[in-house]
Amino acid sequence: MIEHTQRGRWGGRLTQRPLPDDPAIETLAPREREHIASVWLARAAMERRVADSFVLIHGALKRQHAQEDLVALAERSVDDEYRHAELSRLVASRFAGRDLPAPARLVLTPPAHEGASPELRDTLHVVGQCVLNETTASAFLEVSLEHATGTLAKAALRELLTDEIEHGRMGWTHLAAVDDRTRAQVAPWLLPMAYLNLRVWRDQTPIDPRQSEALTANGSAPAEVIHEALVDALRTLIVPGLQALRIPTAPIERWLDAGASTDAPPVQFIRAQ
Repeated sequence: MIEHTQRGRWGGRLTQRPLPDDPAIETLAPREREHIASVWLARAAMERRVADSFVLIHGALKRQHAQEDLVALAERSVDDEYRHAELSRLVASRFAGRDLPAPARLVLTPPAHEGASPELRDTLHVVGQCVLNETTASAFLEVSLEHATGTLAKAALRELLTDEIEHGRMGWTHLAAVDDRTRAQVAPWLLPMAYLNLRVWRDQTPIDPRQSEALTANGSAPAEVIHEALVDALRTLIVPGLQALRIPTAPIERWLDAGASTDAPPVQFIRAQ
């Protein structure tokens, strides 16, 4: 079991509402159930690693003397991700038909952002985790929920999505609060960060021609649908948000217009604004 605290979002409860029973799980073939369980257990491991990311974000916001409510939200977000990990493990266990142990802890390797000052590095970590990753995570969950029909999976996805949207707003709020000079310093890093974020998502959601209807119904949309949603989030949410803060986005837009390939670093799109 992955522990979360009484000080968390729901006073120690795992979810806002109890997870529902799903009799349809019993109609699935054993192989399908094990596959779905493995997907949710892998999600538990990734959510646990995100908790470590928010430990980093909490420290960065404190060092930047960010708004007190943002620092408090970052601290609570660590617990949110513990809950996400335990929620995903519980869903995996329901499909497996037995209590599964917590997955092995994944190692977090924070981006080095070589050449950035310590102060800029803190802001880049907040932008990378909250503005980019949490916004694309919301897009992933939204499209997964859109395609899900399973009662348990839909309830779990809604719980995860509620938190991710707020985690993303935390990054946008911080980016809006920094001065123009800092936002100008952030701009050259955005395309490499967006590229790496999308590459990781694509690596973690590979296209599988054997994608089953059962997996789609119970929490994981087809990879090609996910990839389209992630690019759309960059184009329709992240780029306009950055532009509203007067942050140049031309390199990201050129990369998106060229197909947002992650086969090789997009150095050809990084040139003078």
